[in-house]
Amino acid sequence: MLNLVINEWNKVFFRKNNYVTLIIILVISSLLSLMPLLFNDEAAFEDISYGMDWQDQATKQIDSLEKENTKLLTSESEVSFVDEVTASDNQVEIERLNYHLKEGIKPPANNNLYASLIGTSRLNILIGIFVTLIASAMVSKEFSMGTIKLLLIRSYSRSKILTSKYIAVLLITVTYYMSLYIATVGVSLFTSEINLTSEYVYLSSDGTYMHSNFWMYFLGILASNIVYLIIIATIAFTLSTISRNMSLSLGITLGLLFLGPPLMSYLATKTDLAKYLLMANWNLTNYLPGNSPSVGGMTLSFSLILNSLYLVFLLSITYYFFNKKDILA
Repeated sequence: MLNLVINEWNKVFFRKNNYVTLIIILVISSLLSLMPLLFNDEAAFEDISYGMDWQDQATKQIDSLEKENTKLLTSESEVSFVDEVTASDNQVEIERLNYHLKEGIKPPANNNLYASLIGTSRLNILIGIFVTLIASAMVSKEFSMGTIKLLLIRSYSRSKILTSKYIAVLLITVTYYMSLYIATVGVSLFTSEINLTSEYVYLSSDGTYMHSNFWMYFLGILASNIVYLIIIATIAFTLSTISRNMSLSLGITLGLLFLGPPLMSYLATKTDLAKYLLMANWNLTNYLPGNSPSVGGMTLSFSLILNSLYLVFLLSITYYFFNKKDILA
């Protein structure tokens, strides 16, 4: 079995297309970490580093921002759109600094490691696209090239062959996802400041500030996104196996990836039954502190059970079709 998995891994990982994909992931992730430096406007974005007297620094900064807002919003001429945006950003910063003062948490520099790591999670959908490409071709490509016959004449059972392919897809999925953070950490260690506290302050979904232990919060994001990517990979893998058509598998999975969430949000306004949809449950970051579930009344355990049931169902029909159909025809 291990030899089968290694064989499938080698067939995917050591292709030129995979190297290109990894380079794209690393470059985009690095650029995201570099953006605060590449597009830094000192007049609008002052990267303040707080020292031992951070309370005084924060208080002075709040006073400065409040004076600037007063000047912007009480101008004799009509307030411009740019001034309104600037004042709004200033107000958000005032509220953030007030929260730090209230809770006694030293504010980080604007360009800091924690912010870079959390920001990288926004690229999760990019990994979902690449994973869909890999999973959609994993079985269907064997049929289109005729190499499936070479696999089946070996002494391994069909279930073992399919399992090795699925494990290889999951390993590639984790590799792609972790590449994001390897690039982010590699760049951020040289371009951003290291946070001196484990407390992470963030804006909740209701517009108020909260704080949590950063590493627990970050691990929650990692675990949630891995679950999401496994579900996406499994959907594409199942469709690839059943239809033997890469284009069909790719199209349906990407359709669910992009159109599923807005469709679910619309259905959630019409019926509570929307909470039983896979799209309502695959994003477990909704259960992190400061967030809210897709549909009211949902819980983490509910989503975990639903996700597990969907995965069991998808894998069951995948193995059934692969084992029962005349795949040599």
